[in-house]
Order: sequence, then structure tokens, then C-alpha cells
Amino acid sequence: MVSILFVPSVRRGNGSGHLVRCFGLAYALGTKAAVFLSNDPGPVSWSSDELKLAYPREMGSVRIIGELRSEARFTLVVLDNRETSAAELEHWARWGTVVAIDEGGEARAATAYLVDILPRPWRASRLGLPPNLSSLGYLALPTARREPPASIRRVLISFGGEDPAELADAFLKAVVGGGMLDAEQVTVVTGALSRSAVRFPGVTAIGPVQDLKEKLRSYDLVVTQFGLTAFEAAWAGCAVLLLNPSAIHEELAQAAGFMSLGIKKPNMRILREAFLDSTALIEASRRAAPEKRLDLAARLASLAPKHAGDCPACGLHSGWALYRTERKTYRACPACGLVRMAYFEARENPYAERSYFFEEYKAQYGRTYIEDIPTIRAAAARRLAVIESLIASDAPAGHEGQSILDVGCAYGAFVAEAQSRGWNAVGSDLAPDAVEYVKTTYAVPAFIADFSEPGAEGLYPRNLACLSMWYVIEHFDELARVLRRVASLMRPGGVFAFSTPSGSGISARRNRADFYERSPDDHFTVWSPATAPGILKRFGFEVQQIVVTGHHPERFAGVPADAKSLRYKVAMATSRLLGLGDTFECYAVYRGLVDGGAA
Repeated sequence: MVSILFVPSVRRGNGSGHLVRCFGLAYALGTKAAVFLSNDPGPVSWSSDELKLAYPREMGSVRIIGELRSEARFTLVVLDNRETSAAELEHWARWGTVVAIDEGGEARAATAYLVDILPRPWRASRLGLPPNLSSLGYLALPTARREPPASIRRVLISFGGEDPAELADAFLKAVVGGGMLDAEQVTVVTGALSRSAVRFPGVTAIGPVQDLKEKLRSYDLVVTQFGLTAFEAAWAGCAVLLLNPSAIHEELAQAAGFMSLGIKKPNMRILREAFLDSTALIEASRRAAPEKRLDLAARLASLAPKHAGDCPACGLHSGWALYRTERKTYRACPACGLVRMAYFEARENPYAERSYFFEEYKAQYGRTYIEDIPTIRAAAARRLAVIESLIASDAPAGHEGQSILDVGCAYGAFVAEAQSRGWNAVGSDLAPDAVEYVKTTYAVPAFIADFSEPGAEGLYPRNLACLSMWYVIEHFDELARVLRRVASLMRPGGVFAFSTPSGSGISARRNRADFYERSPDDHFTVWSPATAPGILKRFGFEVQQIVVTGHHPERFAGVPADAKSLRYKVAMATSRLLGLGDTFECYAVYRGLVDGGAA
């Protein structure tokens, strides 16, 4: 079954590197992969018939898909397009999680997963986010290598599959016509899609060469444009000299460190110096070569995308990337503002393990959860006071005897406090040890359940006066399903109360990359006080109160961790005034479903 679909650029003038790379990756992945070559690509692109003539072996060794059925779905859709528009990205995202390779278009800012293999221009690399993966080692590098040449005797000229700028002719005129090389020293490879001809007597001209990269080691110098062949030749141990078709190619060549003759017309001074003394040329080629060989096909096959699609709150697919790392991507929804995490590595559920509340909790807070229960109960009392004030304004009879469900109750600090205040408290949790502790220690009803599990509505009490989730909501990947379920269990006027890390606290504002890197990999959404009201309104909730918590003055720049210092006190006052705490609590009243749909 095909799980990875490669979509290369076949646009005339874009060269053949994108197509050749996709052929190679699909071949390496075997039956898992296919290459999309449209049956009707339009006049600006190479047709399937033209590509079959140019690449008969490749077209016959991988699966080709020319048209997609509406029900087709893939684990990954890999775009190797040079530049992909936002509309094209939106289109391909319908078929699977999009991975973009060496993307330079609008899709770069929004794609779920980004792989940079070739260096980017210096100015471009300073803008936007780093990719999820980046290494020259992911090129399909040759296995045949040589020691760097002592002198330049044999020269290979190869300007890719098309050479629309006729760079091969321009170089031959300069170097053979200018008497720097004898024609017999030069071999020219014409590309599979090239329509130009070699016009110099004595120059060896050969047609498209299968596995050209494995033949490169036979030459002292490879003359090409910026692209795959340049790095393949440098890895093979050849000297590499570039002549580029455009300013962007030239800028990329400079960023990579290759010696270049300029754009379209060779710079004769640089050319003469390179042939008079090839030391600098050889050294530049050595430095530009990849450091090690990596397996891109295997890396793509290992990706296990989770939650890389639509916004879990409003369903919009698009979103701008805020942070990328090899294992995850954070994107912000332009419609509702929710920040969501897409994860790309398989992992186990940590919540059912006892260590989650003991070793891991202690590592973060210095105490186990049970040791911390008195502190947590004090926070519970404060939270219940807020909830009870909202209940009283809606139901004068008060909260006593009314039902409250604490989802993710852990070892029961909140339900124990609620019970002591006259609530009919119930808890649920994934951890069997925690549920048993709540039942035996506090005699509070509790049960094991995953609140996000579909089809489990019958497990939960209904007509609730309050449903709470303390540092739980960020752990749910199917947020819309969770919020619809919350709504289905509430009575009108009931309170939905939760706490969660804040994406607009001092930690996120001071160093956004560090904030997302440190954000636990089991936090699928990042909320903020500003986005919570709009998200909850979609599901029938009206936010009544937000309490910003987790104030850390020592996280302000230049503020010592000394509560007695003036700077600490000023930072604390500023944090409270501007709501810069790293967590917050949200209290919302259920008014009836609006945009979120039926439960």
C-alpha cells in the first residue's frame, strides 16, 4: 500500500533535480511510495509522454500516479517543488500530511514539516523559522569517491536535465575557445530534457547518463550550476566550478561556498585564476562538500505524523508555523488563534504509569504529587471559591449537593476539597493507581477513563453544575470532541473551569523558541487568555473570569531570583499588572451550543 506520495516540480525551466530526487526516494522506499505526475500538467510543464522518453528506466521502476481519487489518503505528501503557493499547499494537504523539501515559496511558512537539504541564501536564512530537518547529508550522494585532484586534466560539463540558458556552450566558448583547455580534455553531458547541441569539434558529447553521480570520480573538475550535481561532485572528491543561470542560483552558490564564474556569462578573470592555480578551487570544493551521508528515504519512512492536520478547535487547516524541531511543529490557527502541535515520532502514553505522578512530578516540582497535596488543596479551595461565586449568581440555592466532575483528578486533591465543601464530587483519570487512591483515601467516587475516547458518553455523570480540568486540557489532541463532550455533560449555567500553560506569559514572550522546545511533548495545544474566550464561544461557553497565575519575576531579563530585591518586586508587580504569568485559569459558563455542533 502506498503511504508516501512524492510530488516533484516538472515545470519547464525548473531543472530536473526535483524530479530525479523524487524518483530516487520513491525507488528506495519500494512499494510504500509513488510519484505523482499529472496526466494533464498543462503547457508550462513537461508532459508524461515527454518524461517517459527522457526517463524510461526511472518511470518503469517506480509507481507513477497520474490522477488522484477523492478518497485517496497518504501518510505523507512530499512536495519537491522549489516554490509552492499557499493554494497549492492547501490542495495537497487534503491528501495527507505535507512535507516540503527545499521549499522557497509561500508554503515554507505553513507546511507541517520542512526539510532543507540545500543551503539557503543568507538573507533568506535570516528570515522565518529553521526547518525541522537540515543537512546536505540527505542528498543522494555517490558511493564512488576519489582523492582531490593534484591538477585539472579531465573536465566534465553538466548543466542538468534542461540547460535552457545554454550554459554549457557559454563555458565551452570561454575555456576551449579561449585556449585554456584542449577540446580533448572536455566531456559534455547533455540532459534528458535538453534541446541544445555541443558545437565544438573534439569535445566529447554524451547523452543522458544513468547514475551520473557514480561516474563523477573519473574527472578532476566538474563544471555545473548550483544544484544537486555540484554537491555530488564535491562529495566524490572532484573540484567544482559553477556557472549559474540566475541571481538566485548565484546567491545560493555563494552561501554554499562554491567558486562561481557568475551568471550566464563566465567571469574570465576568475576562470583564468582557477586554471592557473587550482588550489583555491579545490579547497572551496572540499569545504562545500557534505560532511556525512544520511538516508532521507529512511528518515521520511520513520515519520509518524500525529495531529498535523486541521485545527483541533475550529477545523481550519491552514496555520503559520511558530517553531519547528526534528520531532514536532507548532502552528497558530489564523481563525481562532489556538496554537497546536504536530508530532512526528511514535511514542507511548505516559499517563497510565505511576512514575508520571512520582518521579516525573518530583523532578519538576521537588516533591511527589502526594507530598504536594496540601499545597494543591489550598489552590483547590481558591478555585472552588471562584466557581461557587459563579454558581451562586446563576443558582441562588448554591452549590451544595450539586455535581462536579474533575477530569484528570490525579490523586484527588481537588475532589477531596470539593467534597469537604458540600459538593457531590466525582473524579476520572487514566492512572489506575490514582483512581484507587481517590476512592480509598477520600471515599470519593472515581473511575478510569480517557475523556477524549469516542463512544464513552455513558461513563460520565450528566447535568453537571461544574466540570473541571486542572492542567489537563492541553493533553487532549481531539480538542473539539472534548469540548463538545464537556458541553453535553453540563447543565445550562454550569461552570467549565480549567487551568493550562499560557502562550503569552513571560517565558513565551522572552524566548519563544525556548518556550516551545521546553513545552512537554504531550501538550498538544497552547492556549492564551486572549484566545480562550473565542475558542470556548464556539462550543457554547461564555468566559466569566480569567485568573493569570504562575508569576515568575526571575524569568524577566536581568531580574535575580531574590524575592527581597527591588528588581524582583518591580518585575512581580509588572507581571501581575500585565498578566505575564506562565499559566492561567479560565472559568466559563455554559450558555448552549453555538458553532461547535452537537455533542
